[in-house]
Amino acid sequence: MIANFYRERLRILLILYFFSENYEDSSDSRLARVFRSEVKIQKIDFLIRYPSYLCFELLRLYEETGVPNLHETKEIVTSIFHNKEPQLKTDEMKRFFYGAYEELNGIISYLTSVNLVVFKSQKSAGLKDIKKEYFITHYAIKKNKEGLSTVPAAQWYFIRCQLISQYFGDLNGSALKNRQYAIEEYRDTPLGNYITDIENQVKTKYYYLFNQSL
Repeated sequence: MIANFYRERLRILLILYFFSENYEDSSDSRLARVFRSEVKIQKIDFLIRYPSYLCFELLRLYEETGVPNLHETKEIVTSIFHNKEPQLKTDEMKRFFYGAYEELNGIISYLTSVNLVVFKSQKSAGLKDIKKEYFITHYAIKKNKEGLSTVPAAQWYFIRCQLISQYFGDLNGSALKNRQYAIEEYRDTPLGNYITDIENQVKTKYYYLFNQSL
């Protein structure tokens, strides 16, 4: 439980770190970067936690655009499967009205309490947080570069965030959500249930594209 507590916080911190944009505000020198979409956090988190879905998205992207190229696509997908990530790394998420979802308030509160993140939002008429902004502090960037990036247990998350950023980082939260909803097993998972894995579907698509088995 303790390991999972810190793993969740590390994962969200790295999503904010890798997918945020530079930010400058003379009124608050603590802030270095900003991330403005909770939907995108949830959708990237899903790709980290479900290696099979990430593989399926890479295969589909190759099929649609040719990027990654043939060699890169095969290398990435075969590496993930040969390392048995679908069995060892899958960390299930439940499906709610807007797809895969995990409560983030506790995680963001913790990251804020240790000066890694500053959270800002506006209140709606119903007193709900809207227009959420997640600011990464200079202190967080220093910790990532000088500390976390050298911790062996954190390396997999750094590498995975870099991979997702390279091929899907330019998509907004809605675009990522739409891509995920286009997958039948994801879309048809009943509300409140854990989203069904698609390891076998990835193997089928890989064979269809490359005439080779994973």
